[in-house]
Amino acid sequence: MEKGRKHFVCEALGDIKAAQDVMTEFHSKYYGQLLVKIVGSDTIPFFLITHNGTHLKLIDTVKQFETEYFRIESIDIARCRGTISLLRAYDYEDNETNSIADVVRLERTSTEKSIELGSISAIQLLNPDLLKKKFIIEPKW
Repeated sequence: MEKGRKHFVCEALGDIKAAQDVMTEFHSKYYGQLLVKIVGSDTIPFFLITHNGTHLKLIDTVKQFETEYFRIESIDIARCRGTISLLRAYDYEDNETNSIADVVRLERTSTEKSIELGSISAIQLLNPDLLKKKFIIEPKW
């Protein structure tokens, strides 16, 4: 990373953090937390892609799970560092999974990790609906 040039991933995560803050901090005296109610979540989930093209995977050593799904908690754009929380991924049978094709639900955890963002080349946003608890399988017939 060149001196004096901010890394675009840091700026992009800063934008995601600002959007999450707007959703959670916006309060109307008539409608309460309207934005969180509309979106259904206060989290914009994402995964990070490293320079070698793989998804960043982190491990929660206490709860014993590995994930590649995250939420931004704080960002230091000047130092290009971020604090992310780990999101736990589940399939439709409520089994843990990391296969993006099988993920139907993400669950927030309290586990946070501080990461150096200079080694990240891309961010892929995920649908915030994955954080909603309800999952209904419609009958075929």
